[in-house]
Amino acid sequence: MLLNEFHRIIDEIFPPAAAMPGDAIGLQVESQRGTAERVLVALELTDDVFAEARSLACDVVLVFHPLIYTPLAQVRRTERVGRLVADLIHADIALLSVHTAFDAFPQGTNHVLARRLGVTVDRPLVPSDVAGFGMGIVGTVDRGVTFDDLVERVAAVCGSPIRYIAPRTLAGDPLTVAIVGGSGGSFTSEAIASGADVFITADLKYHAFHAADGHIGLIDPGHFEMEQFVPTGIIEALGQHLADDCILMLSSISTNPVRYAGPLPVAYSSSL
Repeated sequence: MLLNEFHRIIDEIFPPAAAMPGDAIGLQVESQRGTAERVLVALELTDDVFAEARSLACDVVLVFHPLIYTPLAQVRRTERVGRLVADLIHADIALLSVHTAFDAFPQGTNHVLARRLGVTVDRPLVPSDVAGFGMGIVGTVDRGVTFDDLVERVAAVCGSPIRYIAPRTLAGDPLTVAIVGGSGGSFTSEAIASGADVFITADLKYHAFHAADGHIGLIDPGHFEMEQFVPTGIIEALGQHLADDCILMLSSISTNPVRYAGPLPVAYSSSL
């Protein structure tokens, strides 16, 4: 398959119009060979992911997080982005990103996590102009699942320590849950307006928990931890649209730069 055709299919399935305005999606580094026959799918590009792509003889790396967010003033090997751009060009490997176009995809970032958490998706949190697409989701868990149960479930699925604040009151049974994978704190007002009991997102600041107290419960399992399932979701969405001349491979590299130390909480209790 030609790289241009691969890019066209990506844009058809994950329309750029559904992405956040100004997001750095699409082709980031073009290859001279212009093919997309062996594609490594990863959350983001790191030195280890690049080495994996070379070892697998890939001609394309398809990532969720863009490598290049802003125009590069310099390409320097002493800096991560410049080094990786230079490595890609030298190895003649193309790089594409889907980021918030996949976030907005109906079976995208938030749906992938919701499915693992046992949340039945009802609607997008913020609908897109593209029919059926939108940022975030609103859904429900099974009846009888308490807030404490949900916190434990998020911890188990995401594999991380959890920061949370419980809702002071609940709208009823089942719990209504809003989800925005990654840094979704800017959508807290929309989560409250949706009538959700709980908002699951990441990278929340300390004062965000104070602001939410009495309005909505918050669960923050971490950025990578929420999005770690995205590469698998991308492959599931793309695979059925590609011919046999394009092979998608799931990266085996964990790209999370964050490490944890100290005692981790072993039990959660909100008394709700």
